[in-house]
Amino acid sequence: MTTIATRAPPPGLPAKVASLPPNQTLYVTNLPSAKIQKEDLRTALYMLFSTYGAVLDVVALKTIKMRGQAHIVYKDIQTATQAMRSLDGFEFFGRPMVSLHPRFCDARGVSH
Repeated sequence: MTTIATRAPPPGLPAKVASLPPNQTLYVTNLPSAKIQKEDLRTALYMLFSTYGAVLDVVALKTIKMRGQAHIVYKDIQTATQAMRSLDGFEFFGRPMVSLHPRFCDARGVSH
């Protein structure tokens, strides 16, 4: 029988957030919404996030509800977690990005 070591969540996180398992999709916020075209944003995000591993998709919409946000879909959880830790707070087009694992995602990598 194999046991898996788990890390305790950081103090101060709500119980609902602390118990969520990571997945291969990252949710990125605080992106510039007016300064850059959608395709240029997707390309720049792909180039930045692919330095950590294989990126399967970048979902960046310019709708009112989704502007300034994107989902980055990686091939595996470990790569997504490494990118999340490295790029959280990274200055992207003059704004510090916030990257985290979303609550849950559908097959396209979009969180609900």
